[in-house]
Amino acid sequence: MLLLGLLLLLPLLAGARLLWNWWKLRSLHLPPLAPGFLHLLQPDLPIYLLGLTQKFGPIYRLHLGLQDVVVLNSKRTIEEAMVKKWADFAGRPEPLTYKLVSRNYPDLSLGDYS
Repeated sequence: MLLLGLLLLLPLLAGARLLWNWWKLRSLHLPPLAPGFLHLLQPDLPIYLLGLTQKFGPIYRLHLGLQDVVVLNSKRTIEEAMVKKWADFAGRPEPLTYKLVSRNYPDLSLGDYS
């Protein structure tokens, strides 16, 4: 009987957790998310990203594996992000492949500048 109660409680808790995460993300006012993982299979990725820009605007998010990535796709938005709102973009997470790519040396493009 206890096992049955636990088996019924587990999906309820998982659903509550998913609902909490959805509500928390909704309140952050994030850029639109391009759905799915199909962009990882595109042979002509720059052209595909240009199509996403026409659909979602110059700022959108993609899933790259388990990471969400913000894509800035115009000179004006990149300038605003890097010059005017640089503090909002500081403190990037360290990718798993960071040590392989940089060979343990600090790198400007992958470094943390917060």
